[in-house]
Amino acid sequence: MKIEAAVEAIVFASPQPISLTEIVELLEAEESVTTQEVHQSLLALQKHYETRKGGICLRIFDGTAAQFQTTEPYQDLMQRMFSKRPRPLSRAAQETLAIAAYRQPVTRADIEFIRGVDAGSILKNLLERDLIQCVGRKDDAGRPLLFGTTEEFLRVYGLSSLADLMPIESFQPERDKLEKAFDRIDAFEEEMASDTSTPPEAGIVF
Repeated sequence: MKIEAAVEAIVFASPQPISLTEIVELLEAEESVTTQEVHQSLLALQKHYETRKGGICLRIFDGTAAQFQTTEPYQDLMQRMFSKRPRPLSRAAQETLAIAAYRQPVTRADIEFIRGVDAGSILKNLLERDLIQCVGRKDDAGRPLLFGTTEEFLRVYGLSSLADLMPIESFQPERDKLEKAFDRIDAFEEEMASDTSTPPEAGIVF
């Protein structure tokens, strides 16, 4: 069995990004193969499809998972083909998602402090769309949930990893203003943590 061809078939058949570990496990049923061999096969396939300049390409996410995707010139065509698509994210949802992406892991309280409005319904929407996920709990009063982005977030926005996010300096407000806002959040959280008269929260309610 040719490993590169087998890897290509597996990634093509997978409906979502498939990890190198999963590919290795599938191939081990036929013959011994290492993660390095699978990774090299993916890189070779990625180069092949880039050189081919066709309608699909192979994306490798953060070096740990891969998926075939439509190339940019044909994305509008795919949108017409799959006309029943989820409603686009609202501006409020995009702002919330941006905060989660750049400040993760982030709590609901952090997001609401930055935006100045309740974020419960928006977080629920982003969770349902698999753009964010719960990544743990903060060691603080009430142990609030911490949110971060997902592999689906990378796929939707065409990123290989979070390192591909545009520098925060390219947005407004300027970085120093954001840092001051984050400092205010940290000061506020420290004040709340030291206020023993405030009962701990039971958790986040959407």
